[in-house]
Order: sequence, then structure tokens, then C-alpha cells
Amino acid sequence: KLKVPRKSHTKKDPAKAAAFKVELPVKLESLAGVAARAGQAVRLWVLDEHRYGLLPVIRRVWGQRGVRVHAPYATRYQWGYLHEALEVDGGHRLELLFTPCIDQDVHALFLQQLGATEPAALHIVIQDRAGFHLPENDPRLPTNVRLLPLPPYSPELNPVEKLGAIVKDQICNRLYPTLRKLEDHLGGALRPWRTEPARVAALIGQGWLLDAANTGAPV
Repeated sequence: KLKVPRKSHTKKDPAKAAAFKVELPVKLESLAGVAARAGQAVRLWVLDEHRYGLLPVIRRVWGQRGVRVHAPYATRYQWGYLHEALEVDGGHRLELLFTPCIDQDVHALFLQQLGATEPAALHIVIQDRAGFHLPENDPRLPTNVRLLPLPPYSPELNPVEKLGAIVKDQICNRLYPTLRKLEDHLGGALRPWRTEPARVAALIGQGWLLDAANTGAPV
């Protein structure tokens, strides 16, 4: 059976990636214990961002034999950033934020958005170590949010990566006249994942991440 290989960065340390999976339940259990003593529920999220722009993504399409398929193309350097977070268990929510730029202040806004979905709960966010992400001890971090950084160069540990690939299939091979038109199409393509929790659950899958989320954390 032919399979499409999943990208793996050459700088990834496989030992660190494996250790993250082993250590995650212990870290979650520790944070959940503190939350339980404070009477808080715990929500676990995975977070990432994708850049989008007016330079089209070209993908394979069906075409008639002998007929060359063309996709409209125009080089226009305008872009924005889509922030995405999937709730690993519980309500299987999808939170989104469109922004024209990205830095630590913008990242803090998205973390505030996650914390505000359930202000009384403790929100644990798994994210990569991008320079525009807040560090774990940053004063801008909302009081009900805790961060768990992924090992360097290990995007395959984050289910949000799969969402980016799915969305590209929805918007590829089209030329958008404005950035707003592209953003409207992106929002429409993501609507099923916002309204149907089963889709988010399918992206998370049945595996080590869901097992870690079910280590006894109060919900």
C-alpha cells in the first residue's frame, strides 16, 4: 500500500520527541492536581499558526485526458496569520483568530481568548517554541493558562498541523482578488470543525495525546 510520508525535520531529536510523550502524562497530572485543589476544571489545547496570502497554493486536480489544466496565478505579496487551537478532550472545540501580523503581544491575545472560553478553568496549552510564542514565565500569560512547549523541530506531535493541510485543499488553485475574500473562504472552510466537535476529535485521534489527557485530570 502506497503512503504519503509525513515530513520530519532533519534537526529533530527523536529521543526528545519520545521523552515528551512519556513525560506529558506526569506533567498534566501535576498541573491537574494543583487545579483540583483549587476547585478548577482542566482544559487541554494544542496550538499553532499558519500564514496565508494571495500567492496561490497549487495542488493536483482531476482533468480530462489530453487537456492541460491551468490555475490562475498572480504574485501579490499580502498575507495574514491564522491562529488555531484544538481542545484535546472535553468539548473538542476549535478556536480561531485572524491577525495581520504575529508577535508575542498578538500571541498573548490568542491565549487570552482561550482562557476566556471558560474563565474558571485551568487551560493547558501545548505549543512549539517559535520566537513569537510567549515563554512559560512571561508576565503577559493569562493567570488561568499554563504552557507546555513541544520539543524543537517536532511539528508531527501537534495535530493542528493536520488542520492546515486540510484547509489548503479547500482553498487551493484559486485566485482571490483581496485578502478579505481569502479570509472569508478560510472561515467557511473551517466552519464544519467549529460546529461539529466530532471532526476535531478525529483530528486528535486515538493515541498518546488523548491517553495523556485522560490521566485523571478533573473535567
